[in-house]
Amino acid sequence: MKQTQFLEVVDRDVAEERWRAVVGRASLSAETIPLTESLGRVLAEDIRATVDVPGFDRSNMDGFAVRASDTFGASEEEPIRLVLNNEILATGIHPKIEVKAGTATTIATGGMLPRGADSVAPIEITDVDPEDSGAIFVRGARVPGAAVSFAGTDMGSGETVAFAGTRLTSRETGLLAAIGCKHLRVVRRPRVAVLSTGDEIVQPGEEMRPGLVFDSNGQILCDAVRELGGEPIFMGAFRDDVDELRKALEEALADSDFVLLSGGTSKGEGDLNSIVVGELEPGILVHGVALKPGKPICLAAQGQKGSVLAVEALDQLRVVFEQLAQERPPPDQLRQRTRRKQHPERSDFSGLVQTDDAFAHGAAGSVELFLRQGLGLLAL
Repeated sequence: MKQTQFLEVVDRDVAEERWRAVVGRASLSAETIPLTESLGRVLAEDIRATVDVPGFDRSNMDGFAVRASDTFGASEEEPIRLVLNNEILATGIHPKIEVKAGTATTIATGGMLPRGADSVAPIEITDVDPEDSGAIFVRGARVPGAAVSFAGTDMGSGETVAFAGTRLTSRETGLLAAIGCKHLRVVRRPRVAVLSTGDEIVQPGEEMRPGLVFDSNGQILCDAVRELGGEPIFMGAFRDDVDELRKALEEALADSDFVLLSGGTSKGEGDLNSIVVGELEPGILVHGVALKPGKPICLAAQGQKGSVLAVEALDQLRVVFEQLAQERPPPDQLRQRTRRKQHPERSDFSGLVQTDDAFAHGAAGSVELFLRQGLGLLAL
């Protein structure tokens, strides 16, 4: 059998550089979608908060809204007595009674802090006056701001909370929900046509005969495209016929951003895919990469549209997807949560961020510990 040798076997980095120089220089258009469908998508524009988060001073604990100055000096041995106002502040209730000196108001976690109060005394450090249910004893001093999230401490109105090019995870979608974002502009998914080729290919569910194989590559490629954030279009399986392949490739390029073909990229006489893509302009950019497995990879282009002829070339496709979406690289930070034992009956978790400099200089201990009282804390 006549064999056609590879045009040129090149290093993986050289192959990627050649392909990216032609394919992926343009950017994908944007579309508007609901927040509920945005997980995994890439933002097309910056998003600014239109409200403060939280939108009001609110309690972080179940307890009593108090004036911190009223509790100064309070202790287990000498608790301070405060008279309860005739109001209970559950969530969603707007306070009507001011907390004046010597008084307190019952408040739930997330409740709006009433006028006059500047801190919350949690239930754990209070007792109801056994002789008067309308009063409490506070057994510990509070400081202004204790157990309170003040308006705008998580996010302020006008603050940029998400940047264009960010791939949305549950952290970002939760943050956007917190500012009331219902719809947003994202980069559209790249459309990728998938073609299986070979006289021996039959689709799952079709009749199997000796010498034939079920088409697994089509399923693999479609699902891999989904995993990379693309929209696969399975065009079907095509026989080893130059005219049929040429027509199928022409239709695929007209309706997609990329084309993936499996099979027919090595050096056998029946390997026709490389012949067909060689007719494109500029045509074949790489044919043969110093990889194992993956040596027969063939990368080609029609204008700025890519035609990739190998299952092993998905890594190159991922890189170009990111380039087309103008995706921001993730921050070079190690985000962790650490458990702190500050209370005998509970474990407290706080955020750790290790920065680039810590890694660059081998400073394993260069870690910042973030301690915040806010209920939102969406960035951790």
